[in-house]
Amino acid sequence: MARSTQYFGIQITLTQATATKLLTALQAVDPNIPPTVRELTIQCDSVATIQVGDAAISTTRYGYFLTTGASKTYRSSSVQDVPLGAIFLLSTGAAKVNIEGWS
Repeated sequence: MARSTQYFGIQITLTQATATKLLTALQAVDPNIPPTVRELTIQCDSVATIQVGDAAISTTRYGYFLTTGASKTYRSSSVQDVPLGAIFLLSTGAAKVNIEGWS
């Protein structure tokens, strides 16, 4: 049985120094966003730096950071799709983040 493809492109706004669970932020805009996707791109659309990490994210503990215009793409493997609930975002100031995905 073929899997249907769903595309989404959403911009979210982060508040300064507040960790945000990516899945929660996306589902606040569109409750139909699935918990896992085949491909995900996160792009910084702000002058504030965005840190990306896990649930223990902080200004000194994160996986990587994105600056204005920078992006990171995740792709599923043959074993697992990209879990949106495992990704957290944190910004040094009010920040806009562009999120694009395929499920």
